[in-house]
Amino acid sequence: TLLIFILIRLAPGDPVQLLLGQSAEVASSDTRAYDQRVTELREQLGLDRHWAAQYVSWLQRLLQLDLGDSIHTGRPVGLEIAERLPATAVLSVAALAIQVALGLFLGTVSALKAGDMRDQVIRFACVALASTPAFVIGLALLSLFAVTLGAYEISSDAGPARLWLPALTLGLIGAPQLIRLVRAHLLSELGRTYVLSAMSRGLDRKRVVRHALRNALLPIVTVAALSLATLIGGAVVIESVFAWPGLGQYALDSILMKDYLVIQGYALIMVSLA
Repeated sequence: TLLIFILIRLAPGDPVQLLLGQSAEVASSDTRAYDQRVTELREQLGLDRHWAAQYVSWLQRLLQLDLGDSIHTGRPVGLEIAERLPATAVLSVAALAIQVALGLFLGTVSALKAGDMRDQVIRFACVALASTPAFVIGLALLSLFAVTLGAYEISSDAGPARLWLPALTLGLIGAPQLIRLVRAHLLSELGRTYVLSAMSRGLDRKRVVRHALRNALLPIVTVAALSLATLIGGAVVIESVFAWPGLGQYALDSILMKDYLVIQGYALIMVSLA
């Protein structure tokens, strides 16, 4: 919290001037009145005090489960986060479902076909996806489905019609790690004595693979559960690209407006989840 507190105050920009809709370089018709209003707002928001005093004051409120009030809306930060958390949670759960489905299916195929063309294609796709920035994948899919195919439309509604493409994008971004994990653990399991013994006795291959995959699921389930918090915290870029009304979009808008208390509250919650 201290590191975040210092970094956001070192960033250029003044939240009071942004709140007034006027930067320090823009001449005002009444400079004295403008400067007086800036001074009043800084005193009112407590931004005129020393950084250490502001941080201690924020910690005292935090101990009372109070994240403070937004500089730009005047509403409690905790309430605004609670209003946007369900949209991000729905997006993250949907993305996790896609990520797990892709991980299990493609990871299993890659393990069973290890060394052949299908395995090479899947592994190359994983490297390509893991190496591509999230906003590039999002913009490419948005261009394909919204502009070229006309199958997706951005609107203010956060329903299923809006959900599937950002969820698919977020799921694709997280899938490579799970695909590689499934492949590695399933290959290890298929090399165990009980699997080779079952194969030698002529048991059905699909049945043996199902048992091996079931035994390899424990570390995979653990990683998938931990990735849910990562998806919630990492949805900032995707929510921005698709204008999804969740915590990520809220945090990005707050960063651009230098809304200190919102940024601190959001960062605290995301770090705690991780």
